[in-house]
Amino acid sequence: MTDARHTFASGFSGRAGRVVRDILAALIALAVVGLVIFLAAMLTAAFLVVAGIAVLAAAGFWVWRKLRGGRASARTSQTRSSGPEILVATRGPEGWTVDGVGPSSR
Repeated sequence: MTDARHTFASGFSGRAGRVVRDILAALIALAVVGLVIFLAAMLTAAFLVVAGIAVLAAAGFWVWRKLRGGRASARTSQTRSSGPEILVATRGPEGWTVDGVGPSSR
């Protein structure tokens, strides 16, 4: 009779132990999956913030270039205005005419 109780008690504790172990394993697996999803969401949000800052910086630089003008456009306009103006003389029906080709004719 003592052996029967011992067998019954150990069988019950074995099944209960397996159930508890299975429940804990399921909870740990859900926690890991939840952590992975949370980290993916945080990385995505961080990427979107960085991308938004980059777009704003590019737009600001574009506006600054449009308002202030770049070095290349400033150099080109200075070179055009300080250089000699090219004149083209053509003979028309009423005599010679001179057309400017330089920056002042535009």
